[in-house]
Amino acid sequence: MNSGAGFGLGLGFGLTPTAVIQVTNLSSAVTSEQMRTLFSFLGEIEELRLYPPDNAPLAFSSKVCYVKFRDPSSVGVAQHLTNTVFIDRALIVVPCAEVMQPTRTVVMCNTTFDHRENTVLGKRPCLISFGS
Repeated sequence: MNSGAGFGLGLGFGLTPTAVIQVTNLSSAVTSEQMRTLFSFLGEIEELRLYPPDNAPLAFSSKVCYVKFRDPSSVGVAQHLTNTVFIDRALIVVPCAEVMQPTRTVVMCNTTFDHRENTVLGKRPCLISFGS
């Protein structure tokens, strides 16, 4: 479903193509550098965020990663990595809607991952802010 505003992945509901993906079901052992290496083969990465970060003092059972590509067409390619086993888990890659604000980009995803409690819940929107 393309909005006609160029090549990319349309999200429906009048949203324009996005350049951001959410990667879930990540091993707790994964690092930002490993994620950057994996997704850099698909397109130039503008920004990458891993939660919890590499230097988190607590242990978590899984992680979630957000990748913002320079070119929205990389999102469609990245989705083909869904169910690819990386370290010890099958990746889940979904596009995220971007809402542009003057100094930052806010990413909205429909996810089953609760970033506040690190638990799996029913689908709910989550917000991740990119930029300053």
